[in-house]
Amino acid sequence: MLAKVLGITAQLAPWAIVGGLAYAAAFIKPGVEPLPLPQPLNEPRDLFYDVSASEAGRYWFAGNNGLVLEAGETLEDWHRHVMPENVNLQGIAADDNGTVLAVGNAGWTFRHHGDGEWEPLQLPVSDIAGKLIEVAWLDGHFWAIGEMGAVFRSDAQANQWQNLSIEGDVALNDIARTEAGELWITAEFGTLYHSRDNGQSWQGEELGYESLRSVAFHGNDGVIVGNGGVIFRSVDGGQTWEKTPSPTTEHLYDVIHDSQRWLATGKGGVLLSSEDGTRWQALQPGNFANGYHARLEPVKNGVLIAGQTIGLLSDDSWQTWPDAMAGGI
Repeated sequence: MLAKVLGITAQLAPWAIVGGLAYAAAFIKPGVEPLPLPQPLNEPRDLFYDVSASEAGRYWFAGNNGLVLEAGETLEDWHRHVMPENVNLQGIAADDNGTVLAVGNAGWTFRHHGDGEWEPLQLPVSDIAGKLIEVAWLDGHFWAIGEMGAVFRSDAQANQWQNLSIEGDVALNDIARTEAGELWITAEFGTLYHSRDNGQSWQGEELGYESLRSVAFHGNDGVIVGNGGVIFRSVDGGQTWEKTPSPTTEHLYDVIHDSQRWLATGKGGVLLSSEDGTRWQALQPGNFANGYHARLEPVKNGVLIAGQTIGLLSDDSWQTWPDAMAGGI
């Protein structure tokens, strides 16, 4: 009897196995826990439009699609931030106490302090052209400027804003203050705006027809750069401007003085330097990308550059970030 039972069991065993496998295939789904993919610090599609430095060793790059890269002196100090609104961020600035403010399309601003979250605030800009193009920390206030003559000044905490806009359909590109406290704004169509009363009123003048992109002062010396490689220089705090020869016809997007010399950058990998603001020469650091570069920021060990690539210019040597950060700076 036992032998008969074992024989029947042996005959049924293969079919039981097959049936069990069929059941498992139909009703039992294997659970696979996917491993999280690490988010790279920056990606090939990232583009950057501005850079600022806050407290020692902290740097901020503003870019497209609501991206801000927070950089430090080693890779472990870097962080990727994405704003709650998916807008291109055109400008970024930091105050003396570590508050960082990014501005961008559609009048959006994003405030960050310490370890807190980014706080969004939308300024009342034009529905037709509402891009905020630049922000600067000047004399205890954040200043945000942009399309349709938009000029806004905040309180020290970037919470309350005053509208000091310029009438007219004009895009404003950069703002700077002289040691005497006068404000200067570069604009499209060769227009330069000037205020002696802290933005309560503005006077405009034309410097040719090429759009003026950036203005900077070092003492009483001032330099303006713009489209077509145009360069203007002032030796009297901006009261008069004179066009100077330029070694390029590429658009120039930014100019600074790094306490030793003037530097300008722009489209097509152009990078210019000048000791006096009048005689300019092209720099060609190794591995410097041929794309656009929009902003320059002096730091203790060189000049940060933001654009199609980001990195540090030090003694005319270029380091692409974050690639060059593996060993620190």
